[in-house]
Amino acid sequence: MCRRPGVIAKVRAWDLTDEPFASLDEFLHLTGYRAEPTSRSNELLGRLVTVAASDPMAARIVLQRILPGLLAIVKVEQDRNPSIDAFDLVVGEAWLAITRYRVAARPTHIAARILHDARHRAFTHARRRRVVTEVACDVAELNELELATSTATFDALVSVIDEATRRGLGAGAVDAVRDLLVHGTAVKVAAAQQLSTRAVRYRQHQAVSQIRRLVAA
Repeated sequence: MCRRPGVIAKVRAWDLTDEPFASLDEFLHLTGYRAEPTSRSNELLGRLVTVAASDPMAARIVLQRILPGLLAIVKVEQDRNPSIDAFDLVVGEAWLAITRYRVAARPTHIAARILHDARHRAFTHARRRRVVTEVACDVAELNELELATSTATFDALVSVIDEATRRGLGAGAVDAVRDLLVHGTAVKVAAAQQLSTRAVRYRQHQAVSQIRRLVAA
C-alpha cells in the first residue's frame, strides 16, 4: 500500500494536512510514527482517526501508526500468559478502539489512549471478568443463568441479523457472522478457510459496520 498511487491519492483527497508526502511512510511520520509526538502530529492523527470511523483504509493506517506500541503490549502480555495469542487478541481490540474512538471527547495523547483502550479490553478487562465469574455459586443455578443468557443473546442476534437482511444486508456479511458463530474466534475461522486472521477480522468488521448502518437506518 505504501507507494500505490491510488492509495496515496485517496489519502491526499482526505485533505488532512497541508504538508506534502510522497508515500504512506511519510504521511505516517507526520502523525508521529517512529518520531517524537507533538501537538501537531496528534492533531493530524485525530483527523485521521475521525476518518477511520467510516473508512477501513484510514483505520488500517492508524493501526500501522500504533503498531510499535501494540508490539510492546504483546511482549508483556505474551510473557504473562504464554497460552494465549496476545497479538491476535490485541489487534482485534485495537481495530475496534480505533473505529470507535471519539476525538472530540478525548483530543489529547490519542495514540496512547487507543493503545490503553485496546490493552484494557483485550487483557485487563478479560482478567477482571474471569475473577468475577469465578465466584462460587450453586451449579444448577449457574447452568440456568448461562442457558438463559446465551439463549437471549442468540435470539437478539438473530433478530438484528433478520432486520438487517430485510434492509439489504449482503450474503457475505451474513456468512462472516455465521462463520464466527460456528468456529468461535477469528483465528479458528482463518484456519478453517485457509485465510489470514487479518482478512477474517476485516470481513467481520465490514459485516458489523453494514449491520449497524442498516439497523440504525
